[in-house]
Amino acid sequence: MTFEYNRATTGAWLPGDPPGHRKFTTVHEDRPCALELGDRLEQITIAYETWGELDSSHANAVLVMHALTGDAHAHGYEGAGHAMAGWWDPIIGPGAPIDTDEFFVVCLNVLGGCQGTTGPSSLAPDGRPFGSRFSRCPQP
Repeated sequence: MTFEYNRATTGAWLPGDPPGHRKFTTVHEDRPCALELGDRLEQITIAYETWGELDSSHANAVLVMHALTGDAHAHGYEGAGHAMAGWWDPIIGPGAPIDTDEFFVVCLNVLGGCQGTTGPSSLAPDGRPFGSRFSRCPQP
């Protein structure tokens, strides 16, 4: 059975979509991630964006966490891969309160997010999106 994903309903970013400014890293490849309800994820992809430059002492990093946006696109223009401009554009950027000329800013999608980090829109081991099964990830 082939599964068709309705992007208009979910708003999820999916592999193959333009990445925009997103970068990706994979964690827990060697050790599954145990979830609070006892389920496990064999690996987790994390989508994130960065602005500015990390200094040689690595002391100028600022981590920005989103609350309800579900998106790491905190700063920057709308365009391919980003339906809207950054949700915190007035706060992050050159000369802004979180000045990217001074700070290295990182914003990532939380686990379960829909904009590139492993979550309900990600494919489960059976090849279908986790959907409502996400919190009940299959046990090995």
